[in-house]
Amino acid sequence: MVYDALVYGPLFCDLIFTDLPDMPVLGEEIFAGDMKITVGGSAIVAAALHRLGAKVGLIADLGNDQMSTVVQHLLEDMGLDTSLIRHHDYALPQLTVALSFPHDRAFVTRFEKPRDPLDLGAVLAANPARHLHVCSFMAAFDTPEAPHIAHEHNMSVSLDLGWDSEGLRDPKLRAMIAEVDMFMPSRSELCHVMGTTDKQAALDATISLMGEDAVVIMKDGKHGALARTHSETITVPAVPVTPVDTTGAGDSFDAGFIYGHTQGFSLETSLQYGSICGALATTAPGGATATPTQEEVQQWLLKLQS
Repeated sequence: MVYDALVYGPLFCDLIFTDLPDMPVLGEEIFAGDMKITVGGSAIVAAALHRLGAKVGLIADLGNDQMSTVVQHLLEDMGLDTSLIRHHDYALPQLTVALSFPHDRAFVTRFEKPRDPLDLGAVLAANPARHLHVCSFMAAFDTPEAPHIAHEHNMSVSLDLGWDSEGLRDPKLRAMIAEVDMFMPSRSELCHVMGTTDKQAALDATISLMGEDAVVIMKDGKHGALARTHSETITVPAVPVTPVDTTGAGDSFDAGFIYGHTQGFSLETSLQYGSICGALATTAPGGATATPTQEEVQQWLLKLQS
């Protein structure tokens, strides 16, 4: 079997609190109106691609702890291919607590690196795919040679780092960005990596690092999204939905864009796919809960074009 995409990055058990009155302050307690336990991290991208009909593999790690067991069961319930996940005979608890509001969210995450490193080259050699998505700065730092390995196996490669105030300033990331075919940050992440608050300057600096056929895809919340190549800039507006939980919206966007890319869609159509997937993912608690089907994306495309 040839996968449409392989998603490489850590898995998390997400505990998401919604319907919150305000952010908590030290010494006080607040009460959430609702909560959900679901999968997070690379699983969100994989789940969204799977819902669109893509053949997707998940390159990740789980331990023998309760959190890992919960994640494994949730992945199986979603019908995801878990054959590429490494299972370790030791605890590897990885948890994110999300305080989610309609238009933004805050996270507390506990991440533990597996004791034995992954041989990504061996995994890619044994599992042909069109595309590799490197999901998170954790995977990027663990395997900075991932773009080179993917290209050796005739795969295009994308990178989405997520947020880490210190990690995003690491010079090694720029070297990795220069090697990928698609860099997929949010506006704040892009500006932080490039050390500027000017969106245009950040875009200019980023694309100047990248190869001739590369593209920067910037997610900009209520302002929509854009794709920047060496020769053009394409923008799409935000999709009008009423958000409930923004956890995982960026990962769902990535999945939509990657799906379009692997299917040979135009850059603009792929960007629209990403925008629709990212928006619809916010309409229910849990990043992987409300990711759309192919039929739902097509309905939204028709609606937006009318």
